[in-house]
Amino acid sequence: MGHVVKIGRYEIVDAELDVQNLDTVSIPCNTNPGLITQLDGWDKETSVPAWIDGKKVDLKLGHYDKEQDLWILKKPA
Repeated sequence: MGHVVKIGRYEIVDAELDVQNLDTVSIPCNTNPGLITQLDGWDKETSVPAWIDGKKVDLKLGHYDKEQDLWILKKPA
């Protein structure tokens, strides 16, 4: 099931939450090229305000998944 993730002016309607780890968000690259360009410039220590299904959260860059062409973001512990 998709969730709406909003980062800045970008609304990602095809984001996925990992069912085993609800603190992990996957953002597909092919449908979100503008945001992906922004994520490429993020530092792993940068905390970015975001909203998941209308709830405010802070996310950090996890890693890029080459096989599935998506970015993995995490809520800081």
